[in-house]
Amino acid sequence: MRSQVERSDVARVTLVLPARLWEDVKRLAPAGKRAQLVTQALEAEVSRRERLEAFERARECGDALLARYGVMSSCVDDINQMREERDAEVTGLR
Repeated sequence: MRSQVERSDVARVTLVLPARLWEDVKRLAPAGKRAQLVTQALEAEVSRRERLEAFERARECGDALLARYGVMSSCVDDINQMREERDAEVTGLR
């Protein structure tokens, strides 16, 4: 990890973990690689939480649009009809 990150970009912290979890970490990650494992796990969790926040913001935006405009009709049938008409014009069937 030291080769990937400059010393000024490193924060040293003390973590309190359940004993069983730490035993699993020691078993699965060799000494010298455990900080990298913890870093990867924290990065994944931060990323997951940021995606969750973005999803919640999108949901709130959708709820606000629904409250403002109500349920809007689907335009799928209209688009399909226009495509059929265009295809008929292009192929000379109309």
